[in-house]
Amino acid sequence: MKWLLSLNEKVPSRVKSIVLFIAIWWILSFFMSPNILPSPLLTIEAFSHNKAGEVLFHIRMTMQRIGMGFLFAMLLGLVFGTVMGISRKLETWLDMWVMIILSIPGLVFVVLSFMWFGMNEFSTVVAISIASFPTIAINVWQGVKDVDGKLVDMARVFGASPQVRLRRVILPQIYPYFMASARSCLGISWKLTALVELLGRSNGVGYQLNYWFQMYEMGQVIAWTGLFLIIVLSIEIFILNPVEKKLFAWRPEVKL
Repeated sequence: MKWLLSLNEKVPSRVKSIVLFIAIWWILSFFMSPNILPSPLLTIEAFSHNKAGEVLFHIRMTMQRIGMGFLFAMLLGLVFGTVMGISRKLETWLDMWVMIILSIPGLVFVVLSFMWFGMNEFSTVVAISIASFPTIAINVWQGVKDVDGKLVDMARVFGASPQVRLRRVILPQIYPYFMASARSCLGISWKLTALVELLGRSNGVGYQLNYWFQMYEMGQVIAWTGLFLIIVLSIEIFILNPVEKKLFAWRPEVKL
């Protein structure tokens, strides 16, 4: 019993939650038809029928669209958020339009982009970028406005150069807003990419979801959805978390 308790303490909470989810899924699958909820084993078996080369191709296309859309959305959001936070006049000019774009459903941008530029990769990136950047702009805008001017003045009094003030005083105050906006933007980019691929592309994970939906293969639909989630979690765990730890290494750990 002691070794079981010791093992329970060593296993990370995230692993426990995943095991619990799979267990609940497995139990529920006993009471439902495989056409409604296939078991984990049936789902894996269904996914194994896909060729590895085709799976990698669709993943690469999806990641390429997400990466380009995310990059341009971040650039737009940083520019708009920074100028709105620095200039009161530009803030009054732009804040309403940023909120309007944020309120418009992403589907509208997808349809408009396809109608303007055709069903191609350029229109995909445009739709993802325009629909995603307001979230970043609002977070960066708030972060720039919340910069403590007294700390900046103190650094100036102590002779810190503008580069040092930017790197050591201003940016550390904006980093939390930046990371929050990056996570939100990544989530929106994933959803929009799947929507774009479902509506107007002939490859990608979203296209596969649409294809297997039309074939009414629930195992394949769940398998591709699970693959989508695994990629998202991998980006969060292996990219965003290490970046966040490095950016916030200067902050002391809060113990309650």
